[in-house]
Amino acid sequence: MEYQKSSRISAAVVLIVSVTIAFLIRVLPAYGAVFGHRMVNFQEPDAWFHVRTVHNLLAHFPWRSGFDPYVLFPAGQNVQTGPVWDYLLAIPAWILGLGSPSTRLIDGVAAWLPAILGALYPIPAFFLARRVFDAVSGAFAALWTATGFGALLWITHLGLADHHAAEGLFAFLTLAWMCAAVDGGGIRYAWWSGIALGLFMGTRPAGIFVPATFACLVMLDTAAAPAVLRAALTGAAIFVTMSATLWSKYAWLALAGMGALAAAIVVLEALGRRQAWPAAVRRLMPFGVVALGSAAAVAAMPHLLRALWFEVHRVMGGEHVSRMVSTVQEMQPIYRAGGKTGWPSIFQALGAAWVLAFPVLARLVLRPVSTAARLLVLWTSVMALGTIAEVRMAIYFLPVSFVLAGAACGWLTERVRPMRRRMAGAALAVLVLGVNLFIAAVQLRADAGVNTDWLAAFTWLRDNSPEPMGDSAAWSRYYPRVKPGDAPPAGRWGVAIWWDRAYAMEQLSHRIPMSNGTQSGADDMARLYAETIPEAAVGWLRRTGARYVVVDPVGLLFGENRSRFPTQIRMLGRHLDSYVQVLAENDGKGGLKSLPVYLPTYYQTLAARLYLADGEAVAGTGPWVFETAPTKGPRGRNVELVLSSRHFNHETEAAEYLSERQSARLTVGCLDAAKSCVAQAAVKGLRRVFSSDPLPLSPLTPVRAVKIFQVVDQ
Repeated sequence: MEYQKSSRISAAVVLIVSVTIAFLIRVLPAYGAVFGHRMVNFQEPDAWFHVRTVHNLLAHFPWRSGFDPYVLFPAGQNVQTGPVWDYLLAIPAWILGLGSPSTRLIDGVAAWLPAILGALYPIPAFFLARRVFDAVSGAFAALWTATGFGALLWITHLGLADHHAAEGLFAFLTLAWMCAAVDGGGIRYAWWSGIALGLFMGTRPAGIFVPATFACLVMLDTAAAPAVLRAALTGAAIFVTMSATLWSKYAWLALAGMGALAAAIVVLEALGRRQAWPAAVRRLMPFGVVALGSAAAVAAMPHLLRALWFEVHRVMGGEHVSRMVSTVQEMQPIYRAGGKTGWPSIFQALGAAWVLAFPVLARLVLRPVSTAARLLVLWTSVMALGTIAEVRMAIYFLPVSFVLAGAACGWLTERVRPMRRRMAGAALAVLVLGVNLFIAAVQLRADAGVNTDWLAAFTWLRDNSPEPMGDSAAWSRYYPRVKPGDAPPAGRWGVAIWWDRAYAMEQLSHRIPMSNGTQSGADDMARLYAETIPEAAVGWLRRTGARYVVVDPVGLLFGENRSRFPTQIRMLGRHLDSYVQVLAENDGKGGLKSLPVYLPTYYQTLAARLYLADGEAVAGTGPWVFETAPTKGPRGRNVELVLSSRHFNHETEAAEYLSERQSARLTVGCLDAAKSCVAQAAVKGLRRVFSSDPLPLSPLTPVRAVKIFQVVDQ
């Protein structure tokens, strides 16, 4: 009895310390970025989307609009996310605001809730690791979960009011409670797992891989069928209240398949025991049920299954790769996410826990000690494979990687002599804390919110442009979901802006973007910014109803900004070397260094004409001509080595030089991405009406201005 009391006290201390550390590390480094402005500065684009939805929800609580005319010009869009996250933000704000929360209160709740949920992750990690391994592993798992850097830390930090924090937590609770249910913890855990599953599906209806994983567990271990059936029934009962969303038909298919398989196995197992079926028959039963069920589903709903396969194929990077997969960082493969490639990308997304986790996973694969361990292996394997294909899946893999890393630390501690275990465990805990906290603090200092230039641009738009819906009250109005054949309310004009700032503009300016985070309109924006014929670009803007065009330094290739220009070119099916060619030149030390040469087509794009010269005519500083020869560069790659270069005062001189040396390998271009060396005509029909930094571009100052151009009459 005394031992059990001491064990409970130790567990409570571990959890309190872990939760406290988890909360502080998610708040302190990011506090200045989120609250250091005259507004709550939400981090990343999708957070602004949810904040807009929550503000609209609280304007007529508890009814959530199913349609938003401000989210995309001209026809708006149905709200495409599950409702759970929006209600998680709205309900506390509504209670704290006594039914009438202020804007500041709503934004404050939305900023704090991700960090609060992030601080809860160590609790299920502790109990899951303690159940599958031991108490020491549970303590280390809680510590790893609290401090481990990577994608999970980022999506659960202060100000990132996206639904990923809740989505990952509900999935993790679904797993942890199911492990308890199949490991003799009692049927109540199966019901709890089903509740978490229903909330997860209501947060991410596209998360069909969770029911699919449980279905696979039933196939591998039929003893799990009763618990899985209870979870399926509970999850479906909860999801039915919130299933009128995008992807819900796939969610219902997954839940139905999971429940039907579990129910069939429960019945067949009972029948098999009564009839004394051979063990081989009982082992093959789940596979037979799946085969028959799949055949029936294909016959009954072939169009739905084909559509589902198409969606899975494109997300996994198949031949029909979507705009979203090719342009959104979180949907990139793990080895090239976050603007990095290879190992830096992997460590940035997954941290260091996976290095310890995979040996433990391999050991469990070879010798699973329980049904819970088998489920942990299955879940980890599925989520690891998903993370390789799409870094977004890391939010499901990381919690279990922390559990396995905790088990590795527990195993290392147990290898020490009993008299020194406490000292060894303390030293290992300090090591985990030291490495993780330092890197985590650096990671969370990054500010992914709206900077002062963008804020100034959005403020100008709101104060100096007419209401796009014709009535300012339209912003807070309730809009029911638009069904096929309905005529949705439409805006009168839109703003041409790249999708990553669209949701922030919608919330802060109350104006309608022509592209957004669903990638709707992204192709059109890429085509507009890359258009080299000004008349064609302006004509398109007039035909489509655009009133303003927004350009910023990230749309081009210069400075320290991470450019989106290559992504836009790739979206259009073009090659970047049509705009910039990277030559090689001797570095004076026996090696080669890169020399980017910007071609005339780069300066002819609408984005360059507007940003570099405000759409005015440019005389040009005179082109360079480089003579090159092919050679082998680093890693055996073919490069063009510069043999000679000449600068000309005008394009005609360069043209004469080219005509005289037609047999040589020559490249014509400029060396300064911020200043054209070739002449450019003025852009007629667009007039600059705002710049957050009206001073001309200078190599001595950072390039930061956000500019707005208005479509005007000829």
